[in-house]
Amino acid sequence: MKGKFLSVYTLHVPLDYSRVISTSDAIAEAFNAEVVGEFFHDEKGACGVICEVDPISTEHLIAASKEVFSIPYADVQGTPHSQITKIAIVAGCGDKVNAMKEAEKMGAQAYLTGEVHCHIDNDYGKKKYEQMKNFIGTTSMSLIGVSHAASEYLVHATHMKPWFEERFQLPVTLLPQSKWWI
Repeated sequence: MKGKFLSVYTLHVPLDYSRVISTSDAIAEAFNAEVVGEFFHDEKGACGVICEVDPISTEHLIAASKEVFSIPYADVQGTPHSQITKIAIVAGCGDKVNAMKEAEKMGAQAYLTGEVHCHIDNDYGKKKYEQMKNFIGTTSMSLIGVSHAASEYLVHATHMKPWFEERFQLPVTLLPQSKWWI
């Protein structure tokens, strides 16, 4: 890149909070879900969306997730349901027990995220993993992790690529990972 005098400008967090071009809203769109609320707020806004969906079972939601995100498997925990009509969506690192509890109080029957379990191999990661293990035994939701990177890549393919191509007449080449679970 230096040799070609190329610049790189990256944004990550703004896509988590935006309601215009959004990681979580892109997922909602892929599942034909209607956003009816927000959760997982901080001083920047909300990272999560609560959505209504046509009735779907946990099993079928998992199968649809594997197809939408092109993943070989999903990380599944919690309680399976034969009919889900309300889902919580948090792209990326949604493995926050407090956010999951908030979504459950808002009526979510399933929680779709990039990560159900923290994969950081240090004291922080081990603490979060233990918190999640304890929560899993108490939740009534189906918890579905689709890979941190895959959950965030979707918005690039569905919203960012067309935005750059239309706004700046730039050709865009997407480079998906060959293995989403690394």
